[in-house]
Amino acid sequence: MIGRDTIFLTPQQALEAVCIDFRRYEPQIMLFSEVLRVISENNAVIMQDAEKEGRWVAVEPGSKMVWLDGRALGELVCRALHEKDLNEDVILSICTRVFQTRAHPGTDPQSNRKGIFIETGMEAFYCRQCGDCCRFLDYHDALTTADVERWEQLGRQDVLARVGVSRKIDGTPTYRIWVEPGSTKLDKQCPFLEQLPAENRWICRIHHVKPHICREYPVSRKHGMMTGCPGFTS
Repeated sequence: MIGRDTIFLTPQQALEAVCIDFRRYEPQIMLFSEVLRVISENNAVIMQDAEKEGRWVAVEPGSKMVWLDGRALGELVCRALHEKDLNEDVILSICTRVFQTRAHPGTDPQSNRKGIFIETGMEAFYCRQCGDCCRFLDYHDALTTADVERWEQLGRQDVLARVGVSRKIDGTPTYRIWVEPGSTKLDKQCPFLEQLPAENRWICRIHHVKPHICREYPVSRKHGMMTGCPGFTS
């Protein structure tokens, strides 16, 4: 049997990952509502309005109901996740729902910390070189300092020329990809993406040094499915 690809997270990291998931995609209103019911032990009152995208919510029985759109509902659930003292079983239940996969408790053999192993589903992933992730997803603000330092060490001026640099008030640099050389204008798509028309495939011309965000995509089956990646279809 093919081994299951998993990631290990401490309970706190798991809750942070849940909130990242909530903010990463378009509002998952039904999921937000389901998780809120789990957190509140079914005490929250949640009502739908057929004419609006959101929910009427009363976190506690008898409290005044308020209208929340999708984004606001997601933020409400994230606050509840951090305010409540949730036990392991509840966190496991939430992770299973949010990441649409199996999760189980365990101890990380490297750090000896107790936490949660979450199956990513990545063992079923096969890149079809469709180029969709490079052409249609927005990764302009996902470049890391480590990426830039690696390119500097390798002398990859061709890549660095496509990096936009600005600085925060404290002088810390922030980076954007990909920009037209000598300007702050963003490229319409990755300039290092090349189409092979005869094979109906796209290849990366900087594959061995591409940014971390590109190397990691997709991080899980859910992430791939939510962003239109066909790598999990047979």
